Amino acid sequence: MAGTDLGTIGGNGEGLGPFGTIASGNNGMFTVAAAIWFLLQVVFGGYEWMSAGGDSKKIEGARSRITNSFIGIIIVVGSWSLLAVTGKFLGFDTLVDPTKFINSVGIGK
Repeated sequence: MAGTDLGTIGGNGEGLGPFGTIASGNNGMFTVAAAIWFLLQVVFGGYEWMSAGGDSKKIEGARSRITNSFIGIIIVVGSWSLLAVTGKFLGFDTLVDPTKFINSVGIGK
């Protein structure tokens, strides 16, 4: 059974074929989008809190927004970590290298 060693399937994402490349790219894109969304929600929640003027309902709404954004980012980071550990365990490179992503978008130039 030469050439069917499971250790040679992954390691660079090639074993997954085009699906692995697409899934890895989508994972990176959605993680970045979630981080940006988290920052926006925290900023808007902070603004709502500052502009509440002592109204307890508005303060509670702002606190709820900030709390929910922290819960959301914890879920995203946890699932990203789970995907990374699972990929390493199975021998697949399921995560995007941030430097490759930044260079492909053209931000680093």
